[in-house]
Amino acid sequence: MKHSMDKSVRSTRFAIADLQKRIAVLDATREDLQRQMRKLNESVPEAEVDPNAQKEGYVSYGSYASSVIKRKENLIQTLEDIDRQNKDLSADLRIALDALDSFERVRARQLAAKAEKMAKRA
Repeated sequence: MKHSMDKSVRSTRFAIADLQKRIAVLDATREDLQRQMRKLNESVPEAEVDPNAQKEGYVSYGSYASSVIKRKENLIQTLEDIDRQNKDLSADLRIALDALDSFERVRARQLAAKAEKMAKRA
């Protein structure tokens, strides 16, 4: 049983490390997308632009602005997806941490029982 529990503990620790890495990647991706969104907002702050709109210094501002607005919409959707994934991974991480805690409590009880046996022998 000890070997089985050790294997479960190792497996759980590996899962925890993997989940933490995946959450870190999502966080880094979110930060990058938010940076991109800020840049796009600086370039085209409007939420809607007539495709034929003109702006001094731009040859075809309307089509450029429309493409930026579409990109911002895509970024928003991606950020929402990241938030959903992060929420799911965080829930999985909580479950794995709880499982590891349970394993450690069982192990502590086993060690206490073993120590008690040894004390009775002495």
